[in-house]
Amino acid sequence: MIYKISSRSNERVKSLLKEKENYCFFEGEKLVNDILARNIEISKLIVDCKREGKLKIPEHSVKEIWFVSETVMKKISSLKEKPDFIAVKKIKRNRINFGKSQLIFVMDNVQDPANAGTLFRCAAAFGVNSLVFTGSSVKVNNVKFLRAAQTSIFDVNFQSFIDLETLLKKSEIRNFNVYLTSSMKVEKMVEIRDIKFPSLVIFGNEGKGLNKSLFERFPTVRIAQTKKIESLNVGVSACIIMHEIFKKFA
Repeated sequence: MIYKISSRSNERVKSLLKEKENYCFFEGEKLVNDILARNIEISKLIVDCKREGKLKIPEHSVKEIWFVSETVMKKISSLKEKPDFIAVKKIKRNRINFGKSQLIFVMDNVQDPANAGTLFRCAAAFGVNSLVFTGSSVKVNNVKFLRAAQTSIFDVNFQSFIDLETLLKKSEIRNFNVYLTSSMKVEKMVEIRDIKFPSLVIFGNEGKGLNKSLFERFPTVRIAQTKKIESLNVGVSACIIMHEIFKKFA
């Protein structure tokens, strides 16, 4: 269906914004083009009416196309600089198959959308099929996260848990090996090459890290580094560990 919308008070616009938490908004020409090229089903393709005809739109993967005025686009967009294109997709409620997964990377209270997005892109690059959000981690429909993750969000299975303990209980079904990450030296240390599968690799909050009590229960994977830098950020650390594991099986 095709709709032309010029008013900010249009009922379709108001309904979409009211239900915004149920959708992911992919904003910007390059990101939208990448999604369309992959024939990923989207609920709504929103196009600035001045750019009508500038996209190759696969009809079978787009349910609705909105050609909108500049004022409507500004109302819908979360960016400071108005995009010309927005792809709107219903949030998929993913479930990870713990019976088949060999490696799951976990973000516990990781709140920086750039870190989380980087983690997704590295997971797609290095064949990590499953990611988990726990606690107050960034939401998957955060616009900054989606711009960082790009289309990798469609390549990696992900699931959210209310807290880390709920995830740990779930992982006990298959006796997952649990590994923590930290820039600090602790008693129970494991080299990346010695990680056993199936496994959870857990990263903590950017400022507070992981709960200290966890280090009494599980071993820690630590990336060797000089003393010049206190710690690497979550996204960089995760990518290094993913790459090292990838090399082990490549």
